[in-house]
Amino acid sequence: MTNSENIIRTFVTLRFAGDELDPDEMSHIVKEKPTRACRKGKIYRPGTRSPEITAKTGVWYFSTKHKIQSTDLADHLDALERLISPFGDRDSHLKALRDLMERRNLQAHARVFWRGPANAQ
Repeated sequence: MTNSENIIRTFVTLRFAGDELDPDEMSHIVKEKPTRACRKGKIYRPGTRSPEITAKTGVWYFSTKHKIQSTDLADHLDALERLISPFGDRDSHLKALRDLMERRNLQAHARVFWRGPANAQ
């Protein structure tokens, strides 16, 4: 087993996508800057070594990869939960988010990543 196989890696991502997505509007609702965001039709570079491309749809993407240092998956999922539904939801974030998704015909996708040795907790 190599050293990289002994390392536990954990992160979660949340992506909102749709042709009518406005990244600034999404950031305002969830009160967080995205890891990456782009409006439909805008030119962007998906990676440091990738060529520029035109976005086929709007995307607002958030990752805990460089924000949460813990390898405990629960810590990453908690961060995602706080993003879309802060404690007690006093400001009705979740309702505003649902309304925005319906109004703009947006889809949400969450992904969970965990990798580590077979005996890792």
